[in-house]
Amino acid sequence: MEDIKQNFREYFKTGKGAKTVIAILCAAAVILLTIWGVLRMNRLREAALPFDPIDSEQEGKYVSLDVIGVDDWCAVRGSEYYFVVQGADELLYLVQMTQKDFSSMQAQYEYWLSSSSDETAAPAAPVPVKVTGYSTAFPDQLLQTIAETYEQTEEEMAYYLGDYYLDTNITARNQGLMALPVFSAVCAIVAFILFLNEIQKKKNLERSLKKLESGGLLVESFRELSAYGSDGASEGIILTDHFIFDKNSCSIVPYKDIAWAYKHVVRRNFIEVNSFVVCCMRDKTRQQLIPLKHKKEVIDRTLMTIVQKNPDVLLGFTKENKARYSEMTKI
Repeated sequence: MEDIKQNFREYFKTGKGAKTVIAILCAAAVILLTIWGVLRMNRLREAALPFDPIDSEQEGKYVSLDVIGVDDWCAVRGSEYYFVVQGADELLYLVQMTQKDFSSMQAQYEYWLSSSSDETAAPAAPVPVKVTGYSTAFPDQLLQTIAETYEQTEEEMAYYLGDYYLDTNITARNQGLMALPVFSAVCAIVAFILFLNEIQKKKNLERSLKKLESGGLLVESFRELSAYGSDGASEGIILTDHFIFDKNSCSIVPYKDIAWAYKHVVRRNFIEVNSFVVCCMRDKTRQQLIPLKHKKEVIDRTLMTIVQKNPDVLLGFTKENKARYSEMTKI
């Protein structure tokens, strides 16, 4: 008997295709996560670069600036606020940040106001606040707007602020980077679902073999499968004289054990997206028979064969058949 069981396991065993897909998805998840980690480390290394507003090689790179003074916003474009700040080196820079970030720099704002007053004694500089972001070239009209705010010429403002500003809005720039761990997680989840599906198939097969053996049908079922040949195997469902072999779910269903059979249709927005045969067994269990291709033809042929082999079966999903099946399986 064990030899027959092993032959069934060999016949129903997980195909190389499923194992290959799972391996590819797992490898993709690891590779994407590794790339994300490397890119993050590169970003962290780039964060050590001090912001230089006249260095064209820094454009688009991640930079930082220690701020000791900040003025109220001098220009606004949509939701983007621009502030002239004083660095720890006492030079002026332009920073694009949120009003919330500005509100957190109250000490730096007070220092700016004190430094701008006519008092002879210079105030003590506050503890610098580190801001990080991307070195970004000035867009059109921005320098002109700032120059008008401070009643200076564009040439004078360019002399003070340089050609680049520090953009602290890193969310949009990091969207592509953040997509990598998301895709990695998707690959891992799909691989895990496929893995669980393969485990369920093995459980289905062992359950079927146990029932066949307890009913004395193990040898007969293997004899019928061996005599059947390969016709219909590509469709996933093989119909012999006394059994249904479903390679998709790794199940073996004797016709005589089926009490009720019907076609189940899955629809999305009223459009059929999937269909399969549901067999309600006499022991109250249910078995889904899902063809791999030619679904309509295989489903119709399967239901017709079930009725031919088991004339007492309830066919079709109706309230009457549902009630009769409930009554039949009460005991």
